[in-house]
Amino acid sequence: MINIMKLEDRHEGAIGIRGRFTGYGPKDKNGESKKEATEDKIHIDWKEHFAGEKFYGLSPVKIIQNGTGRKGLCRWIAWDLDIEIKAEEFCRIIFRINPKLFCYKTSSGRYHVYYYLDDWTDVDECRKIAQEYEDKFKKVWKKGVDTSHSVPKGYTIDAYKPGGWLFQPYCPHPELKNKKSHSLSPSGQLLSKEQTEFAIAVKDYPLLRSMVGAESGQGGREFFLFIAKMVIEHNNLDLSPYDVNKYFNEPLTEPSLTREIKSHERKDYQGEFNKEYLESHTEKYLKDINGYWRKELKGVGVLDGFTDPEQEEKIKKFLDNIIFIKNDVKWYDKSTGKEYDQKAIQVTYGHLFGGKLNDVIKSFASIDGAQMVEQTVYRPDLFKSIQDPIVKDERGLLQLNTYRPGELKATPPDTPEIKQHIENFKELVKRLTEHEGVGIDSKGREISLYDYVLDHLSMPFQQPGNKVRSAILFHSKEFQIGKNTVFTIVQQGLGKDNCAVITPEEAIDRAKGFLEHQLVLIDEIKLKGQFQEKISTLNTMKPMMTNEDFRIRPLFHNWKDIYSTSFFMLFTNHKDALAVDENEARYTIIDVGKTREEMGGDEFFNLFWTPQGHLVEGLASAVKWFLSNRQISPNFNPKSISLKTNFLKVMSKEGGHPLLKEIEPLFKERATPFHQTVISIQDAFDWLKKHKKITGRINDLADVLKKLGCERVGEIKHIRSGKHPVMWLLRNFDFFCDKKMTDIVNKYWLPTDPESYGPIWSLSNGDDRIIEGNLKEIDAYEEVHQGKPEEDPEEQYETIRRNRKLSA
Repeated sequence: MINIMKLEDRHEGAIGIRGRFTGYGPKDKNGESKKEATEDKIHIDWKEHFAGEKFYGLSPVKIIQNGTGRKGLCRWIAWDLDIEIKAEEFCRIIFRINPKLFCYKTSSGRYHVYYYLDDWTDVDECRKIAQEYEDKFKKVWKKGVDTSHSVPKGYTIDAYKPGGWLFQPYCPHPELKNKKSHSLSPSGQLLSKEQTEFAIAVKDYPLLRSMVGAESGQGGREFFLFIAKMVIEHNNLDLSPYDVNKYFNEPLTEPSLTREIKSHERKDYQGEFNKEYLESHTEKYLKDINGYWRKELKGVGVLDGFTDPEQEEKIKKFLDNIIFIKNDVKWYDKSTGKEYDQKAIQVTYGHLFGGKLNDVIKSFASIDGAQMVEQTVYRPDLFKSIQDPIVKDERGLLQLNTYRPGELKATPPDTPEIKQHIENFKELVKRLTEHEGVGIDSKGREISLYDYVLDHLSMPFQQPGNKVRSAILFHSKEFQIGKNTVFTIVQQGLGKDNCAVITPEEAIDRAKGFLEHQLVLIDEIKLKGQFQEKISTLNTMKPMMTNEDFRIRPLFHNWKDIYSTSFFMLFTNHKDALAVDENEARYTIIDVGKTREEMGGDEFFNLFWTPQGHLVEGLASAVKWFLSNRQISPNFNPKSISLKTNFLKVMSKEGGHPLLKEIEPLFKERATPFHQTVISIQDAFDWLKKHKKITGRINDLADVLKKLGCERVGEIKHIRSGKHPVMWLLRNFDFFCDKKMTDIVNKYWLPTDPESYGPIWSLSNGDDRIIEGNLKEIDAYEEVHQGKPEEDPEEQYETIRRNRKLSA
């Protein structure tokens, strides 16, 4: 299949960062001025770019989160060549180096060269390719090869920095010196964006790629279509000569086009014009189309120096190192600890088999000593050794265990310095938890949050296969008060590859590669969107805290079932970070409640950090020993629900329904429409929208009423109007225990707006006076019961429901 992708999709790269042209600088002594640019923390807008409204640059490095941490990937590589040379000559040289390289005119009239990869490829591998071609270009041109502008380059994956970028083609910005930053054909013809997209799609077929942009005086487009027919037939391509003709600069027109193509059907492609004939004539055909032979330039073929000449692995070493992963159709190399596709294995190990590695791969399963597994798993509890990563799961299936223990060695406290490191860490946890102090467990017991946090942190060191089914959320209004210090110390102890730092958006992404870690930090947690969206997001996240079995699809992998024992921490500076209820069971929410100075200031934090921003030497090793050996509290149950804390109530209120803040004061004041004991929720909602300008839906008001302890009675027929309003009791629940449901709306409720009595509810003056008299019964009931402790709401509701059934 020929996949014709839009150029903006082919050029997909850095997420959330772009370069932007801001104009030309002052002229130098030679009268030339250079482009000036800035960097925006926002994704490239291709529509603006192609319209010429803005001129944007982009890095090819896409940084993602997967099962092994952050990863940089590229699908294109590019070079900036400031060569003063005619386009046809430049394109001829580049095509001879590699026919899969694409030349573009730049805004300054010079050249960019692009190399498009079939699949997303690790950025470090792409950097190696970029360097190899830089060396090739330098062999041809001693000057003008600007290696500082080749990409990918200058990236820092862990810091989410995609590095250097290049201005992108096809931007007719009015200020640019060259407004036609187009692709060039191998013969130097300017190509349209659509022609370039097709040329990239057929880049593996140099003859087809070279035909794009053909013109009438170039040597016979009819003959070109005959060549195209041979290429299509012998490679089983999902194309026709009609398709190729569309991308000529001057396409053949009807009826001569169809007449020419039909004449091809009389050719014998299995006889005289078979595949061997095509291969033997390819160079001649390239000369016919491009105007030059491709193989005249010696010594700079695409594979020159591509493989590592020092890599002389023996064949048995290949079988020891390579494991085939059936579910992902990937190959795992024990020598690097990474997964590769078949092409990478062929490039790396092909020389060991005299170029016949493809035959070995096809018969891999039948080779003695060949290693095959179902899929990768992350199982700290089943880890044996790095040299023996294949494990057998609960079903008896062989799996590749990707877990690797952290390399940091735990240091026992046998010196005063190491003992002090441990005490400093304990003091840090104490200061982070002492404002909140304690939490209440499911049995109503007070639990020290200091011990509880240390128990959580000890679990992945002591019981890595035993999942803690609740998460710790640290809240602090102030910044830099030590939350991240705790995480960084633990992260170094477990090993960076066993910990992940993710955003809330990544937490709900279907890939969920972070689940294959021991510890996951969701940093800067604050759910966005409407209240119902927050609840939906929270519900999506909760199973990660509690479950062990998941179905995930990491990027570039197939769907797979995994077993995850990761536990979670969350950090936030927002008291409305989560839309949690007061009965929340999965998040122990701890308010630090201190400023940095109250935590001890620089004097205290200098015990943990060097002036260069590194952890103090020996600290993480000491803490690793401490957390690996301290006794976990007898009352700590990793399967239990979270602790209730004072700040849980705060976050429940602040992060709760946005209408709650508007409605609660009115409710407590018994202001309209909450002045009655009984309300119609529709009637109340309409009044609030009209007079208080509240937003949202009627269901939102229902959610708020539930939080305020009100009870939904349900639909009741209003006898006078025949309507069936949905009624709610706001208070005085005992008063209605012996009342019929129909009385609630017909005897003890008046619409909020008196002007609606007659027109909408068919109430006469006599009716409203009778109801007002009935309402005085409720007033008298309240007066008698004032000061008496209210019955538990749940017990009240159950009594009401029971009596209603009897009344009915």
